[in-house]
Amino acid sequence: MPFLVDVCVVFFARQGLPSPVRAAAEQQRLVPGERVEVVLRAGVGFDDGDLTERGWFFDTDAFSARLAVWAELLANGPWTEQFAFRPTFELVARHVYGELAPEVPGLAFVELEDRTYGSRTRYAPVPWSVS
Repeated sequence: MPFLVDVCVVFFARQGLPSPVRAAAEQQRLVPGERVEVVLRAGVGFDDGDLTERGWFFDTDAFSARLAVWAELLANGPWTEQFAFRPTFELVARHVYGELAPEVPGLAFVELEDRTYGSRTRYAPVPWSVS
């Protein structure tokens, strides 16, 4: 698939989990419920043959609006209070992917970037490459 279009939204989240790894390394500790700046990014892959006569495959504005709904949900209180599972970035990315996949044809990945502490977590169930 030669095309991969990604869309992102930025928000502040409260994961709600402590960080025993950071504490053991004597790094700055995360306070449970601390706000972190997060980027929710998702990508859609498609082929040349998928392009419409207008030269595009899907409406990025509509996709951005859908991601904004997820960003609002993820920003609405500590993740530990929103999910029945332990809300690591890995598990939340996989969860969001699972929710979006049925309604977004060609969904290639969902990524959560923690801008505050500098990490990215991408869930992509199918190995993806652009050749």
